[in-house]
Amino acid sequence: MIAEQIMSKDFRTIDANETISHALSLFEETDSIVVMEKNKYAGVLVQKELLRAKIPPNAKVKNFVRRAPKISIDESVEEIARLMLENDIYQLPVFSDDKLLGVVKADDILLQITSSIRELPIENFISRDILHVSSEDNIGKVIKIFREHNISRLPVIENDRLVGIITMHDLMEKVVHPEDKPEYGEFVAEKKRYLKIPVKGIMHEMPYTMPPDAKTKDVIKEMISRNIGGMLIADGGKLIGLVTKRDLLEPIARQGRKEEVFIQFCGELNKIEGFDKDEGMAMLENFIKKHKEFLENSYIYVYLKQHKERKHGLPLIYTKIRISSPKGLFIASDEGYGFHNSLKNAIKALEKQLERARGAK
Repeated sequence: MIAEQIMSKDFRTIDANETISHALSLFEETDSIVVMEKNKYAGVLVQKELLRAKIPPNAKVKNFVRRAPKISIDESVEEIARLMLENDIYQLPVFSDDKLLGVVKADDILLQITSSIRELPIENFISRDILHVSSEDNIGKVIKIFREHNISRLPVIENDRLVGIITMHDLMEKVVHPEDKPEYGEFVAEKKRYLKIPVKGIMHEMPYTMPPDAKTKDVIKEMISRNIGGMLIADGGKLIGLVTKRDLLEPIARQGRKEEVFIQFCGELNKIEGFDKDEGMAMLENFIKKHKEFLENSYIYVYLKQHKERKHGLPLIYTKIRISSPKGLFIASDEGYGFHNSLKNAIKALEKQLERARGAK
């Protein structure tokens, strides 16, 4: 299947000179908006990019635009899924020469997944041991977790029971939304008070969940119909894990690949100082050789994010590695100053998980 067959002409657009305040009102049904400038495509506006410490009330959209890969009408679904994962953007523009024809959304792709994936129980794709907060934690903590771990939803747990969920959209709508204020300072002062609000004041109580034996096709159907980016998987009120659209794009992106172990780097790689794909591949290949028997036919996704903090001239970089293998799903993350150290630390954290898994066999 190719882009032309699943692209949509129904998508949100905004002018680059509009304010962020106006843009936020358009995020009800999507997490990214196509930005136009002088009637020409300029890029996309991604909702989670707006979770910044300070957004002046009249900030212009053009200051927050991201460059998304342009895809052709004959681009394969598998390659589009890979580009979405690599760039962490889940709506990509389709072009013929310089003309914008439409967009392909993650939902469009998920509806086309093969029957071999659709009929599998969702437990094959969920992330376990996920981050969570309590109802008494404050919004400031939630925002920090969202930023540092590049996630957009957190389950709320009390006494080992799932009691709610808080999402990126909740924060954008109720906390970070830059309301029109006469003075920038007044807005910032008010937002600081918002950050002390407890999670229970904003969270959705008793969120919808699905069981681990639910078929993947049914979970996808519910996620799309409810317009949510992730589904909580629970059993008898106890949280088991979370599956996101990103998780479900991974098996699509690797279809047709012949590599014994498929490796993909993701995130805004052009913003990672010192990022060297060849060096990263070499480090991961050495890791794979050490654990080849355990990692045969695996798929490895490496997400990178650079923070502002520096030490000895090197930026602090967050690395998260996710491995999907016949022996299970393994996720580990760590930080380090510089790309090499960050990846090395994350690999060490992952090796500890593999050692524990071996011990449990």
